[in-house]
Amino acid sequence: MAEGDGTAAETVTEPERPAGGPGDGPLPRLFALQRDARRRRMATAGALVLGTVLATFHWAGLLVGGALVGFSRPTLRRALVAGFGFGVLVLLVTAARFALAGTLGAVLATWPLVGVGVAIPLVAGPLGALARGLVRDAL
Repeated sequence: MAEGDGTAAETVTEPERPAGGPGDGPLPRLFALQRDARRRRMATAGALVLGTVLATFHWAGLLVGGALVGFSRPTLRRALVAGFGFGVLVLLVTAARFALAGTLGAVLATWPLVGVGVAIPLVAGPLGALARGLVRDAL
């Protein structure tokens, strides 16, 4: 049998590519982002903005925002803290919107309902950030 005539099994080797390249999937790129302080800050800022906008339209945006913020952190513990911080940010943005509309006093007068509205972002942010636990720590 002659080489290259199609009758013999030929082995084709792939050229070596550097680790962390575009063909390695999302995890190496995610870990690289989590380890680089500058990229991590930019990703966190983007996740905060996107999550806050999503939370403006639907309550599930609180979970998505918490998950996005959590995935930008290198460990689960830091992700939970970041998710809680995201919930606090959403509360501040909501309070500012009510203050700009001139209805903050009327809203605060309905305290039992406000208590639920305060608790939801403070729980949903870290709950969404728990998605960070699906992958190992980047440290």
